[in-house]
Amino acid sequence: MDTTPSAPDVRVAPPGKYPLFAVLSAHGVSLAGNSMTYLAVPWFVLDTTGSATRTGLAAAASFLPILLSLTFGGIVVDRIGYRRASVIADLFGGTMVALIPLLHLAGVLTFPVLLVLVFLGAAFDVPGNAAREALLPDLAQRSGMSIERASSALEVVERGARMAGAPLAGALIALIGPVNVLLVDAGTFVLAALLVAVSKAPQPPGDAAKEPYLAGLLQGFAFLWRDRLLRSVALLLATTNMLDVAYVSVVLPVYGDQVLSGAGAVGLLIGTSAVAGVAGGIAFGAVAQRLPRRLLFTLAFTLVGLPRCLVLAAEPALPLVFAAVAATGFCSGMINPILRTAQYHRIPENMRARVLGAISAAAFATVPLGPIVGGGLIAQAGLTGTLLVFACVYAAAALSLGIFKVWRDIDAVPSESRTPPQEKE
Repeated sequence: MDTTPSAPDVRVAPPGKYPLFAVLSAHGVSLAGNSMTYLAVPWFVLDTTGSATRTGLAAAASFLPILLSLTFGGIVVDRIGYRRASVIADLFGGTMVALIPLLHLAGVLTFPVLLVLVFLGAAFDVPGNAAREALLPDLAQRSGMSIERASSALEVVERGARMAGAPLAGALIALIGPVNVLLVDAGTFVLAALLVAVSKAPQPPGDAAKEPYLAGLLQGFAFLWRDRLLRSVALLLATTNMLDVAYVSVVLPVYGDQVLSGAGAVGLLIGTSAVAGVAGGIAFGAVAQRLPRRLLFTLAFTLVGLPRCLVLAAEPALPLVFAAVAATGFCSGMINPILRTAQYHRIPENMRARVLGAISAAAFATVPLGPIVGGGLIAQAGLTGTLLVFACVYAAAALSLGIFKVWRDIDAVPSESRTPPQEKE
């Protein structure tokens, strides 16, 4: 009998998984930094100037570049490569954030310069996020993970990072002040850049660099327009995103004031929905390969907007409101991973960033209208009437998923026809 002691059973993740974990970690760190910026910059302006007007302008400068970056940044990412674009975007964004406190401490920071720094920093956030998102399919394949599970992991990371970033910034502002928080915030972008730089993620050649910028940009929107499913996804998101923003920015505050006990209850509702969304993203990764994506998407989408509006319109006891918000938040955590999976299956690798950017631009274009629509409806139809109108729109959108045949394509698997032919030598 062999009495030689056996080697300890140490489980080590396959080497192929490390790049995926590194990029997902970098994505989370960068998004958490973005959330910190959105809170720390306005607080810094208010603390140093005492002006609510300037605080609002600084906050606006953080959001204005988003649509521009979504529209025009994807082709740049496709041109220079996903890993390189992610590193450059985070290093540039971190530099812009760091210059705010450094110039302030040097006594040379003017308000116009601050707005420029905020604008430029925010302009690079979207390309960096798009680059890491575009890396995901190749990293998932190399690690032996299904694209469904990888999309689920990305959703959990995004929701978790955004959920943690703002509270972390608030706590740090109270502890060390907004100037120091901005320095910490800049460090998160540098850390994200380093994680991607050392991740050994693949750096495919930037084929888009061979074509004129405008032509390449238009190709992304043309591909979106030709693909019926992707076009339908963009239209669906444009409609529901507008309602979701109206719900969070207008309906919930009014509901908290008129029905609940105030802002504290509204904050708990938003937090409950966020935590439930993370749980939903995890659940999708567990069940994605067991259920047809179209069936799961239709059920999840139907259970997100419609029940939430109907329950709030009924003004039930607070525990039932929390239960409804938790259930709808859980379902919402499954929606983005399903859509991402379908998008990854349909978009060629060399156009991934610009087509994803085109979809996001179309979906984001209606977001500024959300608060206007929500406020106008409440003024005309009242809170209950607004919730019922929202419920009808959500119901119509959910019904379209079962009626129109285009949504069957959400179950489609990758095909060779989606890969553009290689040029002969």
